[in-house]
Amino acid sequence: MSTLLYIAGIIIVGGIFAYYIYTFLKVGGRSGMEGLPSAKLPQRTGVESRQHPRTHVNWPVSMETPDGTINAEAKNISLGGAFISCEKPLSVGHIFSLTMICPDNEPITATAQVVWSNANMPEEKVINRGMGVRSIKMSERHLQIVRELFKKKETSAAKGQQL
Repeated sequence: MSTLLYIAGIIIVGGIFAYYIYTFLKVGGRSGMEGLPSAKLPQRTGVESRQHPRTHVNWPVSMETPDGTINAEAKNISLGGAFISCEKPLSVGHIFSLTMICPDNEPITATAQVVWSNANMPEEKVINRGMGVRSIKMSERHLQIVRELFKKKETSAAKGQQL
């Protein structure tokens, strides 16, 4: 009788052990953070998926949210959106008003939506904590400023190539 219980115990413990090994191998040892929407990053396929080119900037930004104003910095910008560096990125899907201050101190106001965030990424994997935003509503002046920025960049690059 005790031998039968011993064998049954070994079978049960072995089954549980096998289940945990299978689960670990199936999941691949993931930490569980990959399932969070703001932790997922787009898969890199080598093909740029953005519709508009981006250029680097360091413009102060203030974001109006239901919880108040958040001060941040735009690190890059395009006609379609921007990367905004901030300590506590907003959640994916959040729509908010933002004001950027361009180099000539002219404020640019727009409505934007968060399309991705690195809020849940481990600190050691983040260069700039922040979020990617898509412009929903921009003034014609805003578009003009961004277009001029790209024209200046193209002109500078052309001059640099001729030297």
